Amino acid sequence: MEWYTAADRFTEALASADPTPGGGAAAAMTGAMGCALAMMAVATTLKRKSTPEELRPRLTQSLKRLTAFKNELKGYIQKDGQAYAAYLTANKLPKDAPEREKAVQDALLFAAGVPADAASAAMHCLREVDQIKDAVADIILSDANCAKHLLQACIKSSVESIRANLVFIKNEDRINEFNKQIATLLKAC
Repeated sequence: MEWYTAADRFTEALASADPTPGGGAAAAMTGAMGCALAMMAVATTLKRKSTPEELRPRLTQSLKRLTAFKNELKGYIQKDGQAYAAYLTANKLPKDAPEREKAVQDALLFAAGVPADAASAAMHCLREVDQIKDAVADIILSDANCAKHLLQACIKSSVESIRANLVFIKNEDRINEFNKQIATLLKAC
């Protein structure tokens, strides 16, 4: 399959009337794309004969960290759909079922936690890009900058998904934890 076929399938799935994939999955995908683009900038720099030898170990280690962040973010694409499915399942429990409220609240916490985790991974990836940007070849620096914009978009979009769930969460301590995390995430942008 050509890469553009996969991109077309994902964007068409987003465009459908189905609730998944939704904003959380799109945010995670955006973060994964940002990591991947940063990886390409680093790999291209490593491939160049003109790259100084003293930069190569730093860039190689960065490439490993970026790969881990990319793979983590890719996992959140599917987890976002799983979180929504868990909420639907909990919400279908009979209204008078004693376990319903806990199940719904647990599902909401899961649904807020997935984009929070995705945004956190994107924030760490963004910091990695900032640390290696000066070592990236000038010819590919625009891609590193684009990677930063994509990672920032992931963070901001993930925050929207977190906030959408916070409205329904009843545990004030967890709400406060998420709000503190949101402040940290947005500061990174």
